[in-house]
Amino acid sequence: MPTLQAVRLYVDPPDGAHQQLYAFYRAAGYDSFEFLERGFGIRPDLHAKYYADTAAQIATAQRYGFRVWILLLAAMKQWRGPADNGYLASFSALDRPQLDERLANLEHAVEALRGADGFVFFAGDPGGDPEGRSTVHDCIDFARQVRDIVHLQAPRAGFVVNLWAVAEWTGFPSPFGLRFWQQQVTASRAVAEDPALLGPRCGVTFSLDNAYRSLALACYAGAGLRPEIYPQAADVQRLHARGVRPILGWPYFLVDEVDDGFITPNNVASRGQSQAETRYIRAIVDHGRAVGLDGLVANAAFVEAEALNVYAFGRMCREPGLKPEALLDQYARLLAEPGSANELALVLRFIENHSNWHHSLPPAYRLPALDDNGMTANAALQRLAGVRPRAAAPIALPEPPAQYLSRLRRRVEAIAAGDIGGTAPILHEGTGH
Repeated sequence: MPTLQAVRLYVDPPDGAHQQLYAFYRAAGYDSFEFLERGFGIRPDLHAKYYADTAAQIATAQRYGFRVWILLLAAMKQWRGPADNGYLASFSALDRPQLDERLANLEHAVEALRGADGFVFFAGDPGGDPEGRSTVHDCIDFARQVRDIVHLQAPRAGFVVNLWAVAEWTGFPSPFGLRFWQQQVTASRAVAEDPALLGPRCGVTFSLDNAYRSLALACYAGAGLRPEIYPQAADVQRLHARGVRPILGWPYFLVDEVDDGFITPNNVASRGQSQAETRYIRAIVDHGRAVGLDGLVANAAFVEAEALNVYAFGRMCREPGLKPEALLDQYARLLAEPGSANELALVLRFIENHSNWHHSLPPAYRLPALDDNGMTANAALQRLAGVRPRAAAPIALPEPPAQYLSRLRRRVEAIAAGDIGGTAPILHEGTGH
C-alpha cells in the first residue's frame, strides 16, 4: 500500500504559552495543520488586527517546519456587533446578496492570509439551503468561485474542497437519518466527477463517514443495510489520473470526540475526557492507505485530554506496522517510570475497551477488545494509583505526565459509573431516496 504523504491536524494554533505543542506534533508525525478562519465571527472593524495575528500564527507554525492550510467555512453570516465577536446563523447559498457578501469576505481573508500554504473550502455544516432547495451543483459553483479567489489572491497556495456534510446541499436531510449518509456518497461522487472543479490545482478531502463513523453506521444498521464505501481505490486512481492533488481523508470526531449529539450522555461532563481509540484509528488509517489517499487529517479540540489519540493517529500514519497494543505500550513508557509502565499500559487497554466511541458503534462494527487481563474498573483504579509518573517525558507532551494520569483516573471513574457512551435516537426513514 502507498505511503501517506500528508499527515495533517485540524487544530487551533498553539498560543505563546503552549509552544511545546509544536514539538509534540512533530514527534507524533504531523507535517501540516489546518487552522480555521474565524473572521466571520469578528466585528469587521477588528479584522485588521485579527488577520495580522492569524498571519503571524501561520508564520510561526511555518518556522517550526509545518505547512499551514486555512479552512474556510462556506455559508457563514458576518458578525457585526455590538460585541467584539459573536456568531450568526448560516445563510442560504441561494441568497445571492448574502452569497456575494460572503465571497467578498472570503476574498479579503485569503488576501490577508496569502502566506498560508493552502486553503480549504468546507462544503457543509453549514452549507446548502436550510429549506432544501439547493443542489450539489450550487455547491460546486460556490466552491469554484472560492477556488478562483484563492488562485487570484494567493497564487502560490494550494486549494482543496472538503466534502464534509456536502449532503446538506441535497435537500438538507437530517444527519440522524439514513438519507443524509446515502446523499453524502451521491453528492461526494458528483463533486469528484466534475472536471470543471477538481484538477491539478484543486484537490479534494473525502469525509470517509461510511468507513468509520458511528452515527452513519448506526443509521445503516437501523435500516438493515450495509453502507456504500466511497471512495474506493479505483475512484482515487481516476482522480490521480486527472492530476487531482492532494486527495485526503477526514475522519472527524474519531481522534478527538467532539460530541455531535449522537454519543450519549451528551453533557459537558462527558466531553473532553481522556480516552483511547487506537484500534479504530489503526483501521481508518489502513483504509486510507488501501484506497490510495495522499494523506489524512485528524482533529483536536481537546488536545490535552486526547493527547494519546492525537499521538496515535500521527504515529500510525507514519508507521503502517504499528499495532494498537504496541502504541499503548509506547505511550505508557512516555508517561510512567520504568517498572510501572506495564501497569499503565494495561489500564490504557481497559480504557480503550470501554471508550465512548466503541460503545456508540453498532455491535457488528465493533472491533475485538484488547487483552486487559479481564480488568475491572476498581482494579484499574488500583493499578493506576501505583503508577509512578515521569518527572519529564522523553518527548514534549501537551502537559506533564502526572496531570495526564489524573485525567485517566477521572476517565476510569466515569467508566465505573457507567459513562461509557451509547447512541441517541436516530431516524429510520425510508431507504428509497
